Amino acid sequence: MKTTRWLWAATLCWGALSGAVAEEAPLVFGVLNQQSPQLTAERWNPVFNYLSGATGYKFQLRMGQNVQATNAMMARGEFDLVFTNHNFRQEFDGVYKVLARWGDAPIFGVLAVLETSPVRRLKDLDGQRVAYPSQNAFVAYAVPKAALRKAGVTEKEVLAGNQEGALAQLAAGQVEAVGVNSRFLSQYAARNGLRYREIYTSAPYPDLAVLVHPRLPAEQVERIREALLAMRKDPKAAPILEANQFPGFFPATEKDYEIVRRTYKAVPN
Repeated sequence: MKTTRWLWAATLCWGALSGAVAEEAPLVFGVLNQQSPQLTAERWNPVFNYLSGATGYKFQLRMGQNVQATNAMMARGEFDLVFTNHNFRQEFDGVYKVLARWGDAPIFGVLAVLETSPVRRLKDLDGQRVAYPSQNAFVAYAVPKAALRKAGVTEKEVLAGNQEGALAQLAAGQVEAVGVNSRFLSQYAARNGLRYREIYTSAPYPDLAVLVHPRLPAEQVERIREALLAMRKDPKAAPILEANQFPGFFPATEKDYEIVRRTYKAVPN
């Protein structure tokens, strides 16, 4: 009898604990592999801490070991929220919805060479090694790739895994040029003393978006949106924004990213 009562009590306790754990389960926030996992965590964990304080929700950073793995996780719906623009590719589009945008300034696709390079124009890259983060990248692959095709250039493609890796290959002289996001190029150059020249700069595009999975309740989504947009005016968030050289999140809509969808369609892999 005592054993039965103990088991019943233990079951009730376990049920209560399980319920508490379920209630406290963090929202899984995916982040595109633009940097190493360490640099990604250094950039995003302070943002998550701020959002937790503002919303009362917990957030957990998650990403795959490479861009392809992260995209696959997104395709399976493993993220509650995700920071990317790869969802605008045809094979991923239509599930996650735009919530906010990183900054209000546009980004550009750039083909850059070392300052001392003899390369002066796109034609000079014919047959040369050009590093890209991955074939899934937007301004760092689809956009400069379209420019090279238009110029009739066939380069030797080198896939570096992420933006930092592609820039590191250029800095080390392992490639003649790099396809890169303009924001990452300027930040990497300032941090590492890289001296470079841009031989191609694209038209402007909206920076990456924070997107949300439709399974999240509308009330929860709106609370997170409000917290994201409030960061740029909140004194508590100022140190986070300064450390990331980041002006904050800004309003964005699906329509803002139509140009991204069209560009992806123009460069099939």
